[in-house]
Amino acid sequence: MTEVQVSGLTKKYGAKAALHELDLTIASGQFVTLLGPSGCGKTTTLRCLAGLERPTSGRIAMGDRIVVDTARRTFVPADKRRVGMVFQSYALWPHLNVTDNVAYPLKVARIPGRERAQRVQEMLDAVGLSDLGKRPVTALSGGQQQRVALARALAARPGIIFYDEPLSNLDSKLRYQMGQQVRALHNRFETTSVYVTHDQEEAITLSDRIIVMNEGVIVQDGTPSTLYDRPNSAYVADFMGFQNILPGTVVGVRGKTAEVRVDDTSHVFSGITTGEASVGNRADIAFRAAHARLCPAGSTGTGKFRGTVERTTYLGSAVNLLVRSDGLPMRVRAETAELSADAVPAAGEEHTFAVNPDRAVVIVREGATPAADDYLTTMTDAVVAPR
Repeated sequence: MTEVQVSGLTKKYGAKAALHELDLTIASGQFVTLLGPSGCGKTTTLRCLAGLERPTSGRIAMGDRIVVDTARRTFVPADKRRVGMVFQSYALWPHLNVTDNVAYPLKVARIPGRERAQRVQEMLDAVGLSDLGKRPVTALSGGQQQRVALARALAARPGIIFYDEPLSNLDSKLRYQMGQQVRALHNRFETTSVYVTHDQEEAITLSDRIIVMNEGVIVQDGTPSTLYDRPNSAYVADFMGFQNILPGTVVGVRGKTAEVRVDDTSHVFSGITTGEASVGNRADIAFRAAHARLCPAGSTGTGKFRGTVERTTYLGSAVNLLVRSDGLPMRVRAETAELSADAVPAAGEEHTFAVNPDRAVVIVREGATPAADDYLTTMTDAVVAPR
């Protein structure tokens, strides 16, 4: 296991900066995921750490080795960093069979033949390919090829393994299975793992720690449960799957909860968890579709709202509803186990809904700007169907 320390990491492509003075420490043995949309800087960060990109400025240490120090013109190339890498495209050598692909980094490291053969077999056993050593990699399925890539990355026993969206080419069922294997191998071989993805469910399932990036900077860094339950901005909430993010103003505060009036509506939500909030603060109420529920006819009270169903999407175990209330589009997820067969809301029907205040969050906008309001307006206007 190896600790990674990054300070002042900057990467520019011409005049455009992809990374802005990034500071980051990854503890030995951690599984850390860099999460964000395309262009946020996560892959550039990974490539700089792995030695596939030369930073414009900054310093990177891996354990007691300095691998990048631009002030001293230090740059250790990728093949000298003693790290493993698993690529999105697998990057296997098509002219070699499974065994030879896994053995290649051991040959480069000049591992003796007998030990090399033992390690290759150990890795093939670990990824469940012990009987396929002589098979050409071109004859394997996508999932099997990804296992070969994992075995090859681990064969040389690196202290750090980098994963560049390794599961994105797999179908959803195989993606889950391979994700579990990635995590199991991390635990078994006690590596430090840095993983890049744009899939928040993947990040939550695999990680000890998630780092959300935007425009080359870190916008939130925390445990999966922290990011899932307590995003610190509308941007993070949106990316972490909060389907409802409503701009408003704090009109009351009681302890660690706030009362917020939603802009341009009659809706006032009370008892929503918040951080430091004061009356008059601009803030966003964020909640997931699953944390709003359909109420019995005639229900009234705090946190409830009437709305007209505009669209129903049947998912089997649940229905996703697009609801419009006081001109505002909102998403609600209703579990079919809680509904009779003839009680599934249909388009055009009016119903009462309630938000669970313990699962919603008020995000105070620090130094709110018109740009922040524009971001929320864009997201609200983009609501065309439940997700």
